[in-house]
Amino acid sequence: MAEKNPETTVARVYQGVYEAISKRSLRPGMKLGEASLADLFQVSRTSVRAALKQLEADGLVSTAPNKGAWVSLPSDAEIRSLFETRRLVEIGIVTELCRRQDSAVLQDLRDHLALEEQAAKSGDHAQFIRLLGEFHIKLAEALNNPVLLDWFRKLISRASLYAVALDNESHDACRENEHLRLVEFIEAGNQNAAIELTCMHLNGIQQAILDVAATLKSAYHPLKHLIEA
Repeated sequence: MAEKNPETTVARVYQGVYEAISKRSLRPGMKLGEASLADLFQVSRTSVRAALKQLEADGLVSTAPNKGAWVSLPSDAEIRSLFETRRLVEIGIVTELCRRQDSAVLQDLRDHLALEEQAAKSGDHAQFIRLLGEFHIKLAEALNNPVLLDWFRKLISRASLYAVALDNESHDACRENEHLRLVEFIEAGNQNAAIELTCMHLNGIQQAILDVAATLKSAYHPLKHLIEA
């Protein structure tokens, strides 16, 4: 199949699989057949392979020679490493924001909190998770550091996907107004309280994801799709 814009087709397959994982249509262990994906997206298998490689690099898909591709279940070590990195980075971010106490940034964060509350009340799980991740992006954006922001977006993207795909829908750590309390600490310039809350907040999300991942592990095998086939 000839494709005029391979980069666009690869991006379309990537985004389609990514969204299916985020909406829980695709669950850990499910097979991702090249032929089926090529037919679904009306693209070449070359574009499908390129998209799967990108998804694998992002830790969302696993592949093996002669065995195909399937949706990954991240290990506990991967989840902990991801959130350890987030804690280290976000401690630095909130510390600097406490020092600056920028009123325009604080108003932007409060406006975002209103969107979070709206999504939570409407029961839009995927939108709520997206907004929770965007809150942390906004913290990084406020520092006007493009290098940090580009790298941090990728970190948040993976963490958010783990949350939406693996966490349950209660999100107790996020529903106890922790984002609001963090904004209040930043506004007051209270660095110690902001750091403590940031660590507690991220620890809570990490543990919720680990708990759900543990329940999936009993039925998960990276090649389970071969048996089911």
